[in-house]
Amino acid sequence: MIMHLVTFTWRPDVTNDDVLAVIEALSSLPDQIPELLSYRFGPDLGLREGNADFAVAATLEGPETLPAYLDHPEHVRIISEFIAPLIATRQAVQIELPPETT
Repeated sequence: MIMHLVTFTWRPDVTNDDVLAVIEALSSLPDQIPELLSYRFGPDLGLREGNADFAVAATLEGPETLPAYLDHPEHVRIISEFIAPLIATRQAVQIELPPETT
């Protein structure tokens, strides 16, 4: 099992309404992408200085299922229409999880 983690720092002109639109768009993905075992996302809580503004954590069966998520047409559309226009910086990493972790 793997987890694909992405963090975003938004451009300074991003509004709360922009972030709410991202959340609404991302909320539709678990029903459309069966490879997603777990899907969590949201804005940073502001507990530490220097954190990113938003994170996405997608749990998948293994590395072979990552393209089904990343290349899914609806995921690509949401990135293109809702997320990419707002990004100042983006970081991503994939980590291996023990089987009992979701």
